[in-house]
Amino acid sequence: MFFLSKRLKPEHVAFILLTIYPLTLNFVFGYFSMIFAFALSFFDWDILSPMKFVGLENYAKLAGELVQGFSIMLTDPRLVYLKTPFFNGLRNVLLYTLLVVPTQTLLALVLAVLANQKVRGSHFFRVAYFLPATTCPVIVSLIFIWLFMRDGFVNYFVSAVTGGFRPDWLNDPLFLLPAIAIVAIWGTSAHFSATFLAGLQALPKEVYEAARIDGANALKRFIYITIPLMKPLIVYAVVLGSIGALQMFDLAWVMAGQSGGPGGAGYTVALDIYNTAFLQLRYGYAAAKAVLLFLIVFSLNYYIQEKMKYFRVA
Repeated sequence: MFFLSKRLKPEHVAFILLTIYPLTLNFVFGYFSMIFAFALSFFDWDILSPMKFVGLENYAKLAGELVQGFSIMLTDPRLVYLKTPFFNGLRNVLLYTLLVVPTQTLLALVLAVLANQKVRGSHFFRVAYFLPATTCPVIVSLIFIWLFMRDGFVNYFVSAVTGGFRPDWLNDPLFLLPAIAIVAIWGTSAHFSATFLAGLQALPKEVYEAARIDGANALKRFIYITIPLMKPLIVYAVVLGSIGALQMFDLAWVMAGQSGGPGGAGYTVALDIYNTAFLQLRYGYAAAKAVLLFLIVFSLNYYIQEKMKYFRVA
């Protein structure tokens, strides 16, 4: 050790120490957790008793639940949550992803374009739209619960526009998931808009000047120049947004509760995994659900990246 200390410079020692710490955390809470969850999915375990190897039994049960949920959805959708909670959570997060990801990506890009304009007060505008990204999602959810109350701030404007209609956002199965999606869009658009803003500031100004001289208006410049040049960052936003949406837990937990709210309208896969593991003490089955969720997230985002690779704006 004395020999090594003579050979290593202080900056080398600092580099090793600062590298080992995050790598250890990443291995323990990242790779090791994934490997342990995959191995656990082949066992039946409730912590209190020894592990029992069951092979693919957990996956067979999960496949059966998915098939049963699909058949029930075709006959009586109201029973999906009661009989097949995992299928109900999967259906909800897929719908939630379709609501959130395209909207937050487009909104973030528009906000970034507006913030990139050289006008008075642009710095204040940048700070204002980025504030939601610095706020804890749980705190945001609690604030929006108050805003979405029957006589809350949101319904004040909805009532004024629709002539008295006041939806019960948090207690009506039809409006609960859209309410959660609105909170997610408000909170995540700011993060991606900051990323888009950095990309916009790196784009060559000569291309925009040439397009302006050729008579292209702002909308055409946005469609035919900004979007194609920003495609790598758009793919990045879509992929990260899809990963977060499919694994959504915190907003559903706070706004819909552990059971997913009325009719399970706010129930998600992450909530179902939590309930299976920590309430039912079926850790092997919960691990199988987590593995399936990982495969769904990986496959969907691989598909998105492959499709976006060939995306062209005419």
